[in-house]
Amino acid sequence: MVRRLLTVGLRFAVQLFFRRIEVVGQDRVPPAGPTIFAINHPNGLVDPAMVLCFTTRPVSFLGKAPLFAMPLIGWFARALDSIPVYRRHDAGSDPAQNRETFAKARALLERGGILAIAPEGTSHSDPKLRPIKTGAARIALGAGTSTPTTIVPVGVFYTAKGTFRSSALIVFGDGLAVSPVSLDLNGEPASEVVNQVTERLQAALSAVVLEADDHETHALVVRAERLATGALPDPTDRSLGDVHAVRQRLLAGYRTLRAEEPVVLDRLVRRIDRLENAFREAHLDPALPTTNSVTVSDLFRAGWWLLIRIVIFLPLALPGLVGHFPGYLLIKFLVPRLVKEADLLATAKIIGGAIFYPLTWLGLSLLVGSRYGLVAGIVALVVAPLSGYAALKLAERFDRFVSATRALGLYLTRPERIARLTEERVAVRQELLALASRLEPNRPATR
Repeated sequence: MVRRLLTVGLRFAVQLFFRRIEVVGQDRVPPAGPTIFAINHPNGLVDPAMVLCFTTRPVSFLGKAPLFAMPLIGWFARALDSIPVYRRHDAGSDPAQNRETFAKARALLERGGILAIAPEGTSHSDPKLRPIKTGAARIALGAGTSTPTTIVPVGVFYTAKGTFRSSALIVFGDGLAVSPVSLDLNGEPASEVVNQVTERLQAALSAVVLEADDHETHALVVRAERLATGALPDPTDRSLGDVHAVRQRLLAGYRTLRAEEPVVLDRLVRRIDRLENAFREAHLDPALPTTNSVTVSDLFRAGWWLLIRIVIFLPLALPGLVGHFPGYLLIKFLVPRLVKEADLLATAKIIGGAIFYPLTWLGLSLLVGSRYGLVAGIVALVVAPLSGYAALKLAERFDRFVSATRALGLYLTRPERIARLTEERVAVRQELLALASRLEPNRPATR
């Protein structure tokens, strides 16, 4: 019961922080039997929370020992049947205790459970995977199970991992079947076998994440994908799985061009730079539609629906906007000053929201109750979170309306300029598709 309540609460928190969450490959998770999730680790405690909330089977985690000593997080970890790992560089940790850690992990697998591990060993913001540790292989090979343990690589992808109302994707890859082997006197499998499984796992995990040699390359691929997306008839009608797959192909193409045709790559990069700068000067988002789908009737229709929403929801949204805005500002500006690591920003913001917003609701309830009575205070406590959510959705709708208005304004005043931008964006997309067809002749370049 406690696990279920925690999962519901965590799911609410991550779905509030991320506007859009998608899951790909859920059918690759074994419905039963010993299973290990090997997860990439770009976003602190958000990564395990995502896997916990969007997996059909109960999951237990291996977590660094210091987490278990934290007042609130430690309670969460224990309630979710997590197992501490003792790392050499953690103050006060004794790696000798990991013998017990491995025993508990293997016992979990022997019961047919799922164990989640971040095999990179630590959360980070590197543009590629770090060399993974051998723990997953050692646990799977040493489990006394009658059937092989399936190690499932899990890639967690964020469009902007520390940004409120960004998007997230969970990709479950093809599982690796690992049969138990005999152990030595220390209770360990042979190192050669461990290394072989670890190498296979490194390759499998690489297949479900985005890996670039540096941040500049990754940023270039993101920009190229956004430009190509904007040239589609309906660029908003795309799944995050599509975005992830296209960026993987762009990264593979970048590596090939850099090695074999650097001149072609340099020309393409300069073309993308020029086009993106032109969109920026026009104050337009290159990933959003322009003349192909933005018309006066579209603007009128969007404005009419916005007006209806304002009339209907403003009485509810306005108190939510006023009441939650101080907490929003506090989290937005205070957290980045206190938390310098990019991979911990989302974790800190979610924890901050879980603390400040309930306090806001309680404060509003007490304020209303002291002025208008107990019943009014209880009503305020129920309405406050609904009011905050209404304000959030109304603000998002208004942002989309403003973007559409800006695009239409440029189209009406400078139609030739926006036509050139649209044509050049389509041309860049066609060039990317042509390169994909040439570099991957056996794979159709449909996106």
